[in-house]
Amino acid sequence: MILLKIFKSSNRSVYFKLARKYNTTVWKVYKLAHGKRVRLTGSTGDILNELKALNIIRSVRI
Repeated sequence: MILLKIFKSSNRSVYFKLARKYNTTVWKVYKLAHGKRVRLTGSTGDILNELKALNIIRSVRI
């Protein structure tokens, strides 16, 4: 179900690029962009900052 949401999203290409850049899953990037809880890793903050810079999210809360 959620996988369909990723593929229908207008930001799909951004999610795939960030997942590849930070060696993580598209699912994790999508969840971060939509405010869901994920396990914090070293790249989590970097992904959130890039999503903010791309105006996909408004603020970063860790």
